[in-house]
Amino acid sequence: MNFTGKRVLIMGLGLQGGGVGVARFFAEKGAKVTVTDLKTKEELASSIKSLSDLPLAYVLGKHREEDFKNADLVIRNPDVDKNSPYLEIAREHGAIVEMDESLFLRLWQKKENIIGVTGTRGKTTTTHLIGMILKQAGLPILLGGNLRGIATLSLLDKATPETKIVLELSSWQLQGLDWNKLSPHIAVITNIYPDHLNRYKNMKDYIADKKIIFRYQKEKDLLVLNAKDKISKNFVRQAKSKIIWFCKSDVPQLITASFKLK
Repeated sequence: MNFTGKRVLIMGLGLQGGGVGVARFFAEKGAKVTVTDLKTKEELASSIKSLSDLPLAYVLGKHREEDFKNADLVIRNPDVDKNSPYLEIAREHGAIVEMDESLFLRLWQKKENIIGVTGTRGKTTTTHLIGMILKQAGLPILLGGNLRGIATLSLLDKATPETKIVLELSSWQLQGLDWNKLSPHIAVITNIYPDHLNRYKNMKDYIADKKIIFRYQKEKDLLVLNAKDKISKNFVRQAKSKIIWFCKSDVPQLITASFKLK
């Protein structure tokens, strides 16, 4: 957790708030933060404005090799391809390459308090529903991951050892977990449909990234699967963790009518 003086390069600031939160996290920890993004200053104006109180360096509209050669830590935005040659340059020069969620899982000590949610549809709704259920049960909860305006690393300063952390995880965010051979204690997969094939060669590659959410689970961990989903229900053959099945018929009719669950 001591990032004082570390040269941190944020690759991809974006406009959704996650990159902003990550940049703020490291700057407030005393790191020397550089933000690099292919978008221009004008395109990123709103994000830059929200960071105006911090001493950040910006390289916008391009990436420079020297920034990756001189970094101690590179934080990759999910929109950045995992095979970017700039990331390879960083690794070759001794930098650690991470993502927001993967670094959080590495640093957070209470792994048994983490719930990860992925799938093609319904991730956000399911993440919020789980959070509401835990809150109604009187448990302290925090949400993060692929939610607009939230940097998962910022939860490190908010959570207590008792806090339940619920993370919505996209397929690209899961790639960071794969690098570190990490999976959440409880993994939830809503469903799997063809999606993001503009960035994946085929469905096989897309499904492979989704499976990271349970790939490194142990026997004591839990995997929640959709009994009616043709693809994800077959994951049981590869899982080491305990399986919990769900389907629409398990949910009271009043709730399904209210939320239009499918």
